[in-house]
Amino acid sequence: MEISQIQSKVHRTAVEHGWWENPRPVGEVLMLMVTELAEAMEAYRSGNPESEKIPGFSQMEEELADVVIRLLDYAGGENLNIEGALLAKMGYNEKRPYRHGGKLA
Repeated sequence: MEISQIQSKVHRTAVEHGWWENPRPVGEVLMLMVTELAEAMEAYRSGNPESEKIPGFSQMEEELADVVIRLLDYAGGENLNIEGALLAKMGYNEKRPYRHGGKLA
């Protein structure tokens, strides 16, 4: 399945479950993505135990999946071409100098 197909499926599920009945501020949606990253960090800090919701996966995997789901849902709702942008950015990054020319982190 291509990223664009996953994006469509993720967004369709969110619409079907009522998450798009009312508009949400962009800042709120972006901060929900940040919250999922914070939850991934907490999973790491607690030893990254197995997820209780999706057996066979760690809590970090679960939370990082939530980040991707939120991102793709938003992109689907706004008709953003994340797959195209991802591929274009990967191509750009392949041509950048080592450590982007001296960045420390």
